[in-house]
Amino acid sequence: MIHTTPNGSQQQRARTAALRLAGLQSRDIEKFARDAAMGIAQELMKHNIPIASKRVRPDVGHVQIDMIIIEEKVTTPEPGMRLQFEVEGNMGVTFNVKLLEFLDDPAGYITDLFKQLGPMRRNVQRMRTHKRAADAAIYKALTQGAANG
Repeated sequence: MIHTTPNGSQQQRARTAALRLAGLQSRDIEKFARDAAMGIAQELMKHNIPIASKRVRPDVGHVQIDMIIIEEKVTTPEPGMRLQFEVEGNMGVTFNVKLLEFLDDPAGYITDLFKQLGPMRRNVQRMRTHKRAADAAIYKALTQGAANG
């Protein structure tokens, strides 16, 4: 999956796809996407999920919002929105939301995003713990092995 900042022709293709599939007026697509992204960001902020970060532009609270074009090899480019933020533990989170999927069931889409946050965080913490243990074992082997050899 490729995510790009839209240029003129990509924006036009995405608008055409959205118009055809969702029945929106072209001027309404970007406004709807921005409003939807702001709503998601506000919901995240309401639950104190994002934290202040120097790596993320604070567009809405501590959440950075970008309008993007999502391109997959098997589908046509479509409009999307990217929400980026940090959570405790110095972990960055990026949500790429496909606008047309979001339109089908906004509440369900948001519910699914929130359900994914907990398991994602646990998996990252588990990977970090395993990496620290592996790094410690390698360091021990290098330093103690070389000293005893």
